[in-house]
Amino acid sequence: MDAKEFLQLYRTGKKSFANAVLVGVDLQNTDLHKVDFSHALMSKSNLSKAKLCRALLVGSDLSYANLSSADLHRANLRHANLKGADLRKADLRGADLRGANLSWAYLQEAQFDGAQMTNVNLYNAKT
Repeated sequence: MDAKEFLQLYRTGKKSFANAVLVGVDLQNTDLHKVDFSHALMSKSNLSKAKLCRALLVGSDLSYANLSSADLHRANLRHANLKGADLRKADLRGADLRGANLSWAYLQEAQFDGAQMTNVNLYNAKT
């Protein structure tokens, strides 16, 4: 699915995109509040400055995605793959990151206050 098709469905009120294939899509500055991207393939996507607060991203593949300055507060990212993702200046306050892979991710100035981070892989993450 490309960004145009996704946005058309989203604008009609669809909020569940579980298992969607959205590799490399450009959704920067998009309001995706409470969207369900569980187990979605979103590697190399541009979600810079996107509003993903309270979004369901359980088991999603966000490897090498651009999430810089994204609003992910209270998002559910359990077991998400964020390997190599750009999370600089991202708001992850209160997010559930249990079991997530943040290896090689860029985390400079990201906010993690109140985030659940049990069993998070931070191997070689840049802080």
